[in-house]
Order: sequence, then structure tokens, then C-alpha cells
Amino acid sequence: MPDTDRLYALSSTYNHPRLSGPDGPGLLINDPVVAMRWYLTNEREENLAVTGHVSDDHGATWRPLRPRELLSDAEQALAAMADDPGPQTRQSAGILRGALAADAADWLDHRLRYVQPDDPTPYRPEEPSPSSWQRGGHIWALALGTLPDEDMLKHLTARFTAPQAEGAALLRTGAAEMLDALALAEAPARSEEAQLLAALAHFNRLAFGFETGQLHELVEDAQRSILDHLITVHPATAPVAEAHPRPGHPANQAARAYLNRLSFIGADGEQRLLDDAAAALAEAVTAAEQQPDQAPAHNATDVQAPAIPGYPKHLEGDLQAAAQWRLISPVARRAAEQTMDRLARATSALAQATAAADANESASPQQDAALLSHHSLHQELEELTARHALLMHASVLADAEAAAEPAKHAAVVAAAQATEGQRRASTAAEIVAAEDAFMAHVNGAEDRIAATLSEQRRLTREALQRIFPYAVTSTGRHTVRRNLLENSGLGIDAYTQASRAIGESARKLESVEAAYRSGAVSFGRPSVSQEDVEQARAALQRAQTRFADMRISRPNTVRALKALDGAAHRDPSPSEAPAARAARIAAQSRERSKATAPAAPRTDPAAEQVRQAHNSSAQAHHPGVRRA
Repeated sequence: MPDTDRLYALSSTYNHPRLSGPDGPGLLINDPVVAMRWYLTNEREENLAVTGHVSDDHGATWRPLRPRELLSDAEQALAAMADDPGPQTRQSAGILRGALAADAADWLDHRLRYVQPDDPTPYRPEEPSPSSWQRGGHIWALALGTLPDEDMLKHLTARFTAPQAEGAALLRTGAAEMLDALALAEAPARSEEAQLLAALAHFNRLAFGFETGQLHELVEDAQRSILDHLITVHPATAPVAEAHPRPGHPANQAARAYLNRLSFIGADGEQRLLDDAAAALAEAVTAAEQQPDQAPAHNATDVQAPAIPGYPKHLEGDLQAAAQWRLISPVARRAAEQTMDRLARATSALAQATAAADANESASPQQDAALLSHHSLHQELEELTARHALLMHASVLADAEAAAEPAKHAAVVAAAQATEGQRRASTAAEIVAAEDAFMAHVNGAEDRIAATLSEQRRLTREALQRIFPYAVTSTGRHTVRRNLLENSGLGIDAYTQASRAIGESARKLESVEAAYRSGAVSFGRPSVSQEDVEQARAALQRAQTRFADMRISRPNTVRALKALDGAAHRDPSPSEAPAARAARIAAQSRERSKATAPAAPRTDPAAEQVRQAHNSSAQAHHPGVRRA
């Protein structure tokens, strides 16, 4: 069974020349074998770029997940299944290992016999060329961090009509070269300059291909690691790096370009090419040093504190949002774990049905049923993840709206502190100026609070339109709202059903315990055993747990739906009138004064009359206009 503490979030982006940009399918699951097979099935060069993240604390925090780490987790899970005492589990481990090798062979074959999607004469060769075999080894080691295993090679060579005898050897050679280059990139300080230049050339040639997504990021990380060290030790670039250490400086960039050029020429290359590269470096450095340094100057005092601390909040992604919602809603978490477990079992059943099927015959009814079950559970998990993600986006909005009130109170306190010196004025004009300054502080802070809430509502609306594109009308939004509530097991009669289940389970447990203590046996029925009592007691505990989870999940869900309803309503709510805002602030001040009970201040009767006359005249001449 998978470690439920670890969650894998795999998202994808279309990188096809004609479908570049939009988000593709995703998967949030706790089973590394299912996640690895999903990666190998969906990640394709110039089609889908897959990005992975992993969480070790039920989805509270996330970190990037490399394919090699995911493969290692999958292999560990299969090894644990192989050591299981149950023969069926051990058999499933062997079948899943073979299915994983077949998926890996298909993934690598798309790179060995790669054809550009925009090629006017696309032709997929029957067998890879020697250079393709070697490039496939580079990609394999870059993504998965290992040498190709025998099971994968067996599935791979069986796909070709006339596989080359040296193909597997070239594949292993390319993988070994990439592993050596990655080792140099991880510890460049312990390597010689010639080795680093050769490894840099290797990465530069690989980056010239069509790889995108995390695979391209792996190449860029290796290039950056080598250049960061090489620029400080190479005789031609060390002075430049010392004078201009910032990587964004034009002189520093010119030195890095020189090293990239030198990696292709080689330290022992043609002297004419070396002289041209050195001259180009000197010319670029001279031109860069004549330009003023335009490094951005960051002033910490210019950064304004957020109107609502922590908001607007941008979630990492929809998959991560779904996992965070399951930390809030126990009902959602239980539903997700059950669906994940069913999908993992369906994946194993499909692998067994496929392994037992004859490739020369049509699919059997068992294989069709396993395929249908696997597809429907995948779709069910995707819909569940989408609903949970939207609820989390709405929950963040609800939290922001709840945090807005304390922020408004804090703004009033801050305004009072900022104008404390002006409030000690003695003349009528000074009193009016102090009140105007106080209201200006409050108005500015509350306007920023309103802008923060508007931005958070915009993010929620974007999430609604992205996850459920059909929710553009009132009918569509009503359908989404009903599905979010009903499909979460929190309908109108959910409390009644959960309470009734507790009563029925309690009565059954009482009956079973009484029958077990008396030892009486009904006619035609077996005697009650201790196992029956434990099963009845476990059923009661499950019913009580479901009811307790519902008491936590339902208020959170209703709260999120209420915030979602407000965000989906596009018409902005009218802003608070100045008179109402002033009255609210005065009421808050009176409440605080009652709590602290300060001494009554001394007032000037003349100044008080002037101030009241000023307020009445301002309201008469400018109704509904806020004083600046």
C-alpha cells in the first residue's frame, strides 16, 4: 500500500507548436507506481511537458519532484510488494514491474524515433539511427538518473522490426556519458577545467534539441552549475567575474557566452577560433564596462505593508489547492483516499488482464471491463480533485473576507496613532484638520483593503472559469454549486443519514453483544463469535467518525460556497458611504473607550461649536462626498 503521507502532484502543459500554452491533464495521487506510469504515458517531446511536485505532509508544503525521485519511489513500492507474504501481492508486483518497463520503453521509443509535429513530410523510421540510440541514452539518464535496465530494453527492442545489434550498447553508452556529466555538474569544484568544458559542451548540445519542461530545466541547472564555477577559475574569465560578480551584468554574461563558445571549440581546438573567441570576449567586456550599471536598487522602506496580512494569496496550483482542502475537510480527504485506493487496485487489475491477454486476439471481456473501470476511476479522481481545488480557492477568499474586519480595526488604530499629535489642537481649524487627516488615513487603508478583496475575488473567479468553464451563466454556476455540495456527501439530509447510521450501528452492536454473552443460537443461523462483535463495534466507530467529520466539513464547505457565490457575482458591491464609515469608526471608538474607561478630556465650547458648524455645512454642500 502507498504511503498516504506522501502526495504526488503531476501537472502538464501543451508544448505542441499549434497547442502551446494551455494546461493539460494532471494527477494528484498517493501511489508512486500509478504516478510514474502516468508520467511515462503522458510526458512527450513537443506534446506534453510534465512538471512534478511532491509533499511529505499530506499536502501542506510542496517541493519540486524530479522524475528520477519518482522512479525511485515506485521501485521501492514494488520491492515492498515483492516482499509481502501474500502470494497475490507478490504476483501483482511482478506484473506491475513489467507494465512499468513497457511504459518506459514506449516513452523512450518516442524519443528514439522522434518526428517533429510540424515536419511537412513526417516519417517514423522502422528502427532508430545510431545517433538516436545515443541521444535516447542521454535523455534516459537525464530524466531517470539510472542506466537502462534489461526489462525495459527487452520491451524496447521488441518494438522494432529489425533492431540494430549495437543499439542497446549505444543506449547504455549515452546514459553513462550523461551520468558522468551530471556528476561533474553536481560537484564542479572537484573537477578539472577540461572536464567541465567537455561536460558543458555535452549539455549545450542536448539543450539545442526540442526538450521542454522539467527535462530542459535539468539541463539548464547543470549548465548554470558548471558556468558558476568555471567563470571564477578560468584564466580568461576570472578577472571579469571578480570585477562583475552579478550574473545579470553584461560583462558577466559575455564571459559566460565565451565559455559556452569555448566548450564547442575545445581547449585544444583550432587557434584561429580560440583567438576569435578571446577577441569577442574582450570587445564585449569593454562595451559592457562603458555602460552604466543598471542594477535595480531595492529600498525596503518603499515596500508598503499589505492591507490584509497574507492577502491576496496565490495558491501554487489547482492540484496543490485540492490537497490543502483535504487538510481542512475530513470528508473530502476520506473520499479522495478511497478513490485513490480504488484507482491503484484498478491499475493493478488492468495490468494483470493485459498480461494475460493474447496480443494476436481481440480484447477479452475481462480486459474490457478492467479498462473501463480504470478509465472511469481516473475520471472520477479528476472530477474529485477539480471540486476540491475550487473549494480551496473559495475558502481562501472566505479567509480573506474574515481577515478584512480585523484589518479595518487595525487601520483605525494606526490612523489614530499617526494623527495623535494633531488631535491635541486647541483651535477650531486645527481640530478640523486633525479630523480630516484621521479620515484620510482611514479611507486610504480601507480602500486598499477593498482592492485586496477585489483581487482575491478575481483570482477565485479565474479558478472557477478555469476548472469549470461552463459556469458562465447563472444556471451553470447553480449546477457547480449543487455538485460541490451534493458530491461531497454534504446534502440536505446528510446529517440525518449520518445520525441514523449511528443509531442503527449502536442497536446492532447491542444486539450482537447480548447474543454473544447469552450464547443463544437462532434457528438456521450460526452462533455469534467474538469476530462478529468486533465487526459491529468497528462499524459503530466508522459511523461516529463519519458524523464527526461531517460536523467539521459541512460548515467549512458552506462557508466556501458562500464566498464563491459572492465572487461569481460580477457586479461590485457598493462602497461604504462616508457618513456610514465615520459612524462605524465612531462606534468602534466608543466601544474601545468603554473598555479602557479613560478620563474625560477638556473641551473648548467655542471650538466645539465651530467644528459642528463645519461638519453640518460640509454635509449640506457635498452630500455623499468623502472628505479627503
